[in-house]
Amino acid sequence: MNLPRISIVIPSYNQGRYLGAAIESILSQGYSDLELVIIDGGSTDGSKEITQQYAPQLTYWVSEPDKGQSDAINKGFQKCTGDIITFLSSDDFYLPSVFFYVAEQWQAH
Repeated sequence: MNLPRISIVIPSYNQGRYLGAAIESILSQGYSDLELVIIDGGSTDGSKEITQQYAPQLTYWVSEPDKGQSDAINKGFQKCTGDIITFLSSDDFYLPSVFFYVAEQWQAH
């Protein structure tokens, strides 16, 4: 199956206690054509260090002041090249196999 590229932006600010679980919920999907972009608003709670642990698996990340969640999402979307582009709040997560389900529905419709 020729899978569509899925791009996910995680906007975050001082959400270090949740950020690792959000990232893991994406990377653990086993989906082969994936872009993960993290836009952090200059957190001071250890979020930057958590993000750095995943840096080799990220398409792009930055930690700098922004103008809030919508600004961070828009900055992230500018870095995306996917067929399907979305965002995940840093205190949320995806259920297993959801990307394959989304890809199947995207191809069917």
